[in-house]
Amino acid sequence: MTGVKQTKASIKVKKEASLHDVMSSERAVQIEHVTIRSNKPFATVKANLERLVPKLDGGIFQLVADGEIQLLKQRLEQGPELAIFLFRDHGGQLRIMGRSSKAFNTRSATRSPRQR
Repeated sequence: MTGVKQTKASIKVKKEASLHDVMSSERAVQIEHVTIRSNKPFATVKANLERLVPKLDGGIFQLVADGEIQLLKQRLEQGPELAIFLFRDHGGQLRIMGRSSKAFNTRSATRSPRQR
């Protein structure tokens, strides 16, 4: 790896108690943006990342949609500490601008400190 760039930002998110409840609360969360550059082949770096950081179980999103809060908490507590919940090919956007086409973007999340 030739370099890693990290930036930090804080944002506020609203958390609703339920879909039918109008009560809400706010809390600050920390976001870290990490850029990885490597001299290794693109396919190798991508495969290593996918091997080291598992994808979040897709059933989690259905539990959120169904409002199954207790089951959701149990599944998250039993899952990995770090998981990828979104993966997209960023290369297509770069190709439009005439830049390198070998890039991807992931969104990963860790369990909150209370869950670790």
